[in-house]
Amino acid sequence: MRKLLLAGCGLVSVLYLLPMVWSFGGIADGQAPETLLIPDAAPVDAAADAGAADYSTVTVEIDGTPTALPLETYVEGVVAAEISNDFPLEAIRAQAVAARTYAVYKLSRGRPDVHPDADLCDDYHHCAAYRDVAVETAAGSDLSRVRQAVRDTEGEILTYDGAPIAAVFHCVSGPRTEAAADVWGEDIPYLQSEVSPGGSACSEYESSVTVPAEDFRQTVQESFPSAEVSGAPDTWFKASVRSDAGGVITVKLGGLTVEGTAVRELFGLNSTNFTITTTEDSITFHTIGYGHGVGLSQYGAKYLAEQGATYQDILSNYYQDTVLTRI
Repeated sequence: MRKLLLAGCGLVSVLYLLPMVWSFGGIADGQAPETLLIPDAAPVDAAADAGAADYSTVTVEIDGTPTALPLETYVEGVVAAEISNDFPLEAIRAQAVAARTYAVYKLSRGRPDVHPDADLCDDYHHCAAYRDVAVETAAGSDLSRVRQAVRDTEGEILTYDGAPIAAVFHCVSGPRTEAAADVWGEDIPYLQSEVSPGGSACSEYESSVTVPAEDFRQTVQESFPSAEVSGAPDTWFKASVRSDAGGVITVKLGGLTVEGTAVRELFGLNSTNFTITTTEDSITFHTIGYGHGVGLSQYGAKYLAEQGATYQDILSNYYQDTVLTRI
Protein backbone atom coordinates (compact mmCIF):
# COMPACT_ATOMS: atom_id res chain seq x y z
CA MET A 1 0.00 0.00 0.00
CA ARG A 2 1.10 3.58 -0.66
CA LYS A 3 1.31 6.69 1.41
CA LEU A 4 1.30 9.91 -0.60
CA LEU A 5 0.93 13.58 0.22
CA LEU A 6 -0.44 15.79 -2.52
CA ALA A 7 -0.60 19.56 -2.54
CA GLY A 8 -3.98 20.47 -1.19
CA CYS A 9 -4.68 17.02 0.20
CA GLY A 10 -4.92 16.04 3.82
CA LEU A 11 -3.45 12.98 5.49
CA VAL A 12 -6.28 11.23 7.24
CA SER A 13 -7.47 7.75 6.34
CA VAL A 14 -11.06 6.78 7.07
CA LEU A 15 -12.77 3.40 7.05
CA TYR A 16 -16.42 3.37 8.09
CA LEU A 17 -18.38 0.13 8.00
CA LEU A 18 -21.88 -0.49 6.69
CA PRO A 19 -24.07 -3.13 8.33
CA MET A 20 -25.00 -6.54 6.93
CA VAL A 21 -22.07 -6.96 4.57
CA TRP A 22 -18.61 -8.45 4.88
CA SER A 23 -16.16 -5.90 6.15
CA PHE A 24 -13.25 -5.45 8.52
CA GLY A 25 -12.33 -2.89 11.14
CA GLY A 26 -9.32 -0.67 11.59
CA ILE A 27 -7.54 2.02 9.64
CA ALA A 28 -4.43 1.36 7.59
CA ASP A 29 -1.63 3.88 7.99
CA GLY A 30 -0.68 3.39 4.35
CA GLN A 31 -4.04 4.35 2.88
CA ALA A 32 -4.41 7.37 0.60
CA PRO A 33 -4.68 10.85 2.17
CA GLU A 34 -8.13 11.68 3.36
CA THR A 35 -10.08 13.97 5.57
CA LEU A 36 -10.92 14.06 9.24
CA LEU A 37 -12.23 10.95 10.91
CA ILE A 38 -15.87 11.05 11.97
CA PRO A 39 -16.18 9.25 15.31
CA ASP A 40 -19.96 9.62 15.17
CA ALA A 41 -21.38 10.66 11.84
CA ALA A 42 -24.81 11.67 13.09
CA PRO A 43 -25.46 15.42 13.55
CA VAL A 44 -25.00 16.73 17.06
CA ASP A 45 -27.99 17.62 19.17
CA ALA A 46 -29.33 20.93 17.91
CA ALA A 47 -29.74 22.01 21.52
CA ALA A 48 -25.95 22.27 21.74
CA ASP A 49 -26.05 25.79 20.34
CA ALA A 50 -22.71 26.62 18.76
CA GLY A 51 -22.74 30.04 20.34
CA ALA A 52 -23.45 28.84 23.87
CA ALA A 53 -19.99 27.54 24.74
CA ASP A 54 -16.52 29.05 24.99
CA TYR A 55 -14.25 27.45 22.42
CA SER A 56 -11.56 30.14 22.47
CA THR A 57 -8.97 27.75 23.91
CA VAL A 58 -8.52 24.06 23.20
CA THR A 59 -6.29 21.34 24.60
CA VAL A 60 -4.55 19.40 21.84
CA GLU A 61 -2.49 16.27 22.33
CA ILE A 62 0.66 17.03 20.31
CA ASP A 63 3.30 14.31 20.14
CA GLY A 64 1.55 12.66 23.07
CA THR A 65 1.52 15.76 25.30
CA PRO A 66 -1.65 17.74 26.08
CA THR A 67 -1.03 21.34 25.03
CA ALA A 68 -3.33 24.34 25.53
CA LEU A 69 -3.71 26.43 22.36
CA PRO A 70 -5.93 29.27 21.21
CA LEU A 71 -8.51 27.77 18.87
CA GLU A 72 -7.33 29.98 15.99
CA THR A 73 -3.72 28.82 16.45
CA TYR A 74 -4.91 25.22 16.27
CA VAL A 75 -6.93 25.98 13.12
CA GLU A 76 -3.85 27.52 11.50
CA GLY A 77 -1.93 24.33 12.17
CA VAL A 78 -4.64 22.11 10.72
CA VAL A 79 -5.11 24.23 7.60
CA ALA A 80 -1.35 24.30 7.04
CA ALA A 81 -1.31 20.50 7.19
CA GLU A 82 -4.37 20.01 5.02
CA ILE A 83 -4.17 22.41 2.05
CA SER A 84 -1.44 24.05 0.02
CA ASN A 85 -0.46 27.65 0.72
CA ASP A 86 -0.43 28.06 -3.07
CA PHE A 87 -4.17 27.42 -3.50
CA PRO A 88 -6.45 30.43 -4.17
CA LEU A 89 -7.16 32.39 -1.02
CA GLU A 90 -10.91 31.77 -1.21
CA ALA A 91 -10.30 28.02 -1.28
CA ILE A 92 -8.02 28.26 1.76
CA ARG A 93 -10.64 30.37 3.55
CA ALA A 94 -13.22 27.66 2.87
CA GLN A 95 -10.78 25.09 4.24
CA ALA A 96 -10.23 27.22 7.33
CA VAL A 97 -13.95 27.38 8.07
CA ALA A 98 -14.29 23.62 7.52
CA ALA A 99 -11.34 22.86 9.83
CA ARG A 100 -12.60 25.20 12.56
CA THR A 101 -16.11 23.81 12.26
CA TYR A 102 -14.93 20.24 12.60
CA ALA A 103 -12.85 21.14 15.66
CA VAL A 104 -15.88 22.76 17.33
CA TYR A 105 -18.02 19.79 16.29
CA LYS A 106 -15.65 17.47 18.15
CA LEU A 107 -15.38 19.82 21.12
CA SER A 108 -19.16 19.84 21.43
CA ARG A 109 -19.09 16.07 21.91
CA GLY A 110 -16.62 15.97 24.79
CA ARG A 111 -13.22 14.33 25.13
CA PRO A 112 -12.98 10.81 23.68
CA ASP A 113 -11.53 7.80 25.45
CA VAL A 114 -8.49 7.71 23.16
CA HIS A 115 -7.22 11.02 24.57
CA PRO A 116 -9.18 11.77 27.77
CA ASP A 117 -6.79 14.58 28.77
CA ALA A 118 -7.20 16.54 25.53
CA ASP A 119 -10.04 17.82 23.38
CA LEU A 120 -8.26 17.07 20.11
CA CYS A 121 -5.08 15.39 18.92
CA ASP A 122 -2.56 15.63 16.10
CA ASP A 123 -3.12 12.03 15.00
CA TYR A 124 -4.71 12.24 11.57
CA HIS A 125 -6.25 8.81 12.08
CA HIS A 126 -8.48 10.25 14.78
CA CYS A 127 -8.66 14.06 14.70
CA ALA A 128 -6.56 16.05 12.24
CA ALA A 129 -3.05 16.50 10.98
CA TYR A 130 -1.32 19.48 12.58
CA ARG A 131 1.75 21.60 11.76
CA ASP A 132 3.27 24.18 14.10
CA VAL A 133 2.91 27.24 11.89
CA ALA A 134 5.06 29.51 14.07
CA VAL A 135 7.97 27.05 14.08
CA GLU A 136 7.75 26.38 10.35
CA THR A 137 7.44 30.06 9.49
CA ALA A 138 10.53 30.81 11.60
CA ALA A 139 12.32 28.06 9.68
CA GLY A 140 11.48 29.73 6.36
CA SER A 141 8.25 28.04 5.24
CA ASP A 142 5.82 30.38 3.49
CA LEU A 143 2.45 29.87 5.16
CA SER A 144 1.34 33.49 4.83
CA ARG A 145 -1.82 32.75 2.87
CA VAL A 146 -2.85 30.06 5.33
CA ARG A 147 -2.44 32.51 8.21
CA GLN A 148 -4.34 35.20 6.35
CA ALA A 149 -7.22 32.85 5.54
CA VAL A 150 -7.56 31.87 9.18
CA ARG A 151 -7.49 35.53 10.28
CA ASP A 152 -10.04 36.50 7.63
CA THR A 153 -12.51 33.86 8.85
CA GLU A 154 -11.77 34.09 12.56
CA GLY A 155 -14.56 32.57 14.65
CA GLU A 156 -16.64 31.43 11.68
CA ILE A 157 -18.14 27.94 11.64
CA LEU A 158 -20.95 26.19 9.78
CA THR A 159 -24.07 25.14 11.65
CA TYR A 160 -27.14 23.08 10.85
CA ASP A 161 -30.19 23.53 13.08
CA GLY A 162 -28.00 25.64 15.36
CA ALA A 163 -25.31 22.99 15.90
CA PRO A 164 -21.79 22.73 14.45
CA ILE A 165 -21.61 20.29 11.56
CA ALA A 166 -19.23 17.44 10.80
CA ALA A 167 -17.49 19.48 8.11
CA VAL A 168 -15.53 16.66 6.50
CA PHE A 169 -13.46 17.21 3.39
CA HIS A 170 -11.25 15.30 1.00
CA CYS A 171 -8.67 15.85 -1.72
CA VAL A 172 -10.71 15.46 -4.90
CA SER A 173 -13.96 13.79 -5.88
CA GLY A 174 -15.25 12.71 -9.24
CA PRO A 175 -17.73 15.01 -11.03
CA ARG A 176 -19.93 14.69 -7.93
CA THR A 177 -19.14 14.28 -4.25
CA GLU A 178 -20.41 11.26 -2.37
CA ALA A 179 -23.35 11.34 0.02
CA ALA A 180 -22.43 10.34 3.57
CA ALA A 181 -25.09 7.64 3.48
CA ASP A 182 -23.34 5.90 0.59
CA VAL A 183 -19.93 5.93 2.27
CA TRP A 184 -20.62 5.62 6.00
CA GLY A 185 -24.21 4.39 6.04
CA GLU A 186 -25.47 7.50 7.83
CA ASP A 187 -27.81 9.92 6.07
CA ILE A 188 -26.66 13.41 7.02
CA PRO A 189 -28.75 16.26 5.57
CA TYR A 190 -25.83 18.58 4.83
CA LEU A 191 -23.55 15.86 3.42
CA GLN A 192 -25.32 14.91 0.21
CA SER A 193 -23.94 14.29 -3.27
CA GLU A 194 -23.12 17.64 -4.88
CA VAL A 195 -21.69 18.77 -8.22
CA SER A 196 -17.91 19.23 -7.91
CA PRO A 197 -16.07 20.51 -11.00
CA GLY A 198 -12.36 20.88 -11.66
CA GLY A 199 -11.10 17.62 -10.23
CA SER A 200 -8.98 16.74 -13.24
CA ALA A 201 -6.45 19.41 -12.18
CA CYS A 202 -5.31 16.99 -9.48
CA SER A 203 -2.50 14.70 -10.63
CA GLU A 204 -4.15 11.75 -8.88
CA TYR A 205 -7.67 12.38 -10.23
CA GLU A 206 -7.30 9.24 -12.33
CA SER A 207 -5.07 6.48 -11.06
CA SER A 208 -4.58 2.73 -11.21
CA VAL A 209 -3.26 -0.06 -9.02
CA THR A 210 -2.25 -3.44 -10.49
CA VAL A 211 -2.13 -6.45 -8.17
CA PRO A 212 -0.60 -9.80 -9.16
CA ALA A 213 -3.29 -12.49 -9.09
CA GLU A 214 -1.58 -14.56 -6.40
CA ASP A 215 -1.11 -11.52 -4.14
CA PHE A 216 -4.74 -10.58 -4.65
CA ARG A 217 -5.89 -14.10 -3.83
CA GLN A 218 -3.82 -14.25 -0.66
CA THR A 219 -4.96 -10.82 0.56
CA VAL A 220 -8.63 -11.59 0.01
CA GLN A 221 -8.44 -15.01 1.64
CA GLU A 222 -6.76 -13.55 4.71
CA SER A 223 -9.53 -10.98 5.16
CA PHE A 224 -12.47 -12.98 3.83
CA PRO A 225 -11.74 -16.71 4.30
CA SER A 226 -15.10 -17.71 2.79
CA ALA A 227 -14.45 -15.87 -0.49
CA GLU A 228 -13.98 -18.12 -3.51
CA VAL A 229 -11.04 -16.77 -5.50
CA SER A 230 -9.54 -19.98 -6.81
CA GLY A 231 -10.54 -19.49 -10.43
CA ALA A 232 -9.41 -16.99 -13.04
CA PRO A 233 -9.28 -13.30 -12.06
CA ASP A 234 -12.13 -12.42 -14.42
CA THR A 235 -14.49 -14.53 -12.29
CA TRP A 236 -13.72 -12.92 -8.93
CA PHE A 237 -15.81 -9.76 -9.17
CA LYS A 238 -19.51 -9.70 -10.03
CA ALA A 239 -22.24 -7.06 -9.88
CA SER A 240 -21.63 -3.95 -7.80
CA VAL A 241 -23.96 -1.44 -6.18
CA ARG A 242 -22.85 2.11 -6.92
CA SER A 243 -23.74 5.50 -5.51
CA ASP A 244 -25.06 8.33 -7.65
CA ALA A 245 -21.51 9.75 -7.61
CA GLY A 246 -20.03 6.50 -8.91
CA GLY A 247 -18.49 5.04 -5.77
CA VAL A 248 -18.79 1.32 -5.12
CA ILE A 249 -21.02 0.80 -2.09
CA THR A 250 -20.88 -2.99 -2.23
CA VAL A 251 -19.55 -5.52 -4.71
CA LYS A 252 -19.71 -9.30 -5.07
CA LEU A 253 -16.18 -10.60 -4.47
CA GLY A 254 -15.65 -14.34 -4.53
CA GLY A 255 -19.35 -14.88 -3.88
CA LEU A 256 -19.45 -12.55 -0.86
CA THR A 257 -20.96 -9.10 -0.63
CA VAL A 258 -18.09 -6.81 0.34
CA GLU A 259 -18.01 -3.05 0.95
CA GLY A 260 -16.29 -0.80 -1.53
CA THR A 261 -14.49 0.84 1.40
CA ALA A 262 -13.08 -2.56 2.37
CA VAL A 263 -11.77 -3.18 -1.15
CA ARG A 264 -10.23 0.28 -1.14
CA GLU A 265 -8.52 -0.38 2.17
CA LEU A 266 -7.22 -3.79 1.18
CA PHE A 267 -5.51 -2.60 -1.98
CA GLY A 268 -4.60 1.00 -1.17
CA LEU A 269 -6.94 2.51 -3.77
CA ASN A 270 -7.35 6.26 -4.07
CA SER A 271 -11.13 6.01 -3.85
CA THR A 272 -14.09 3.64 -3.99
CA ASN A 273 -14.95 4.94 -7.46
CA PHE A 274 -13.17 2.12 -9.25
CA THR A 275 -13.51 -0.14 -12.26
CA ILE A 276 -11.57 -3.32 -12.90
CA THR A 277 -9.68 -4.96 -15.76
CA THR A 278 -8.04 -8.38 -15.56
CA THR A 279 -5.47 -10.54 -17.25
CA GLU A 280 -4.70 -14.18 -16.56
CA ASP A 281 -2.24 -13.21 -13.85
CA SER A 282 -3.27 -9.77 -12.57
CA ILE A 283 -6.12 -7.47 -11.67
CA THR A 284 -6.00 -3.70 -12.19
CA PHE A 285 -8.17 -1.15 -10.37
CA HIS A 286 -8.80 2.13 -12.18
CA THR A 287 -9.94 4.90 -9.82
CA ILE A 288 -11.50 8.35 -10.13
CA GLY A 289 -10.97 10.84 -7.30
CA TYR A 290 -8.79 10.82 -4.22
CA GLY A 291 -10.32 10.38 -0.78
CA HIS A 292 -13.69 9.27 0.55
CA GLY A 293 -15.42 11.92 -1.54
CA VAL A 294 -17.76 13.34 1.12
CA GLY A 295 -18.07 17.05 1.88
CA LEU A 296 -15.73 19.70 0.54
CA SER A 297 -13.43 18.71 -2.32
CA GLN A 298 -10.20 20.67 -2.02
CA TYR A 299 -9.59 20.66 -5.76
CA GLY A 300 -13.24 21.49 -6.34
CA ALA A 301 -12.81 24.46 -4.00
CA LYS A 302 -9.69 25.46 -5.92
CA TYR A 303 -11.56 25.38 -9.24
CA LEU A 304 -14.55 27.32 -7.91
CA ALA A 305 -12.26 29.96 -6.42
CA GLU A 306 -10.48 30.31 -9.75
CA GLN A 307 -13.88 30.95 -11.35
CA GLY A 308 -14.56 33.80 -8.93
CA ALA A 309 -16.50 32.01 -6.16
CA THR A 310 -16.15 33.33 -2.64
CA TYR A 311 -15.45 31.02 0.26
CA GLN A 312 -19.08 31.42 1.30
CA ASP A 313 -20.15 30.21 -2.17
CA ILE A 314 -17.79 27.26 -1.94
CA LEU A 315 -19.05 26.22 1.47
CA SER A 316 -22.67 26.53 0.36
CA ASN A 317 -21.95 24.29 -2.60
CA TYR A 318 -20.55 21.44 -0.50
CA TYR A 319 -22.55 21.76 2.74
CA GLN A 320 -26.14 22.36 1.71
CA ASP A 321 -28.54 24.27 3.95
CA THR A 322 -25.88 25.18 6.51
CA VAL A 323 -25.49 28.61 8.07
CA LEU A 324 -22.22 30.51 8.47
CA THR A 325 -22.16 31.41 12.16
CA ARG A 326 -19.69 33.30 14.34
CA ILE A 327 -18.79 31.76 17.71
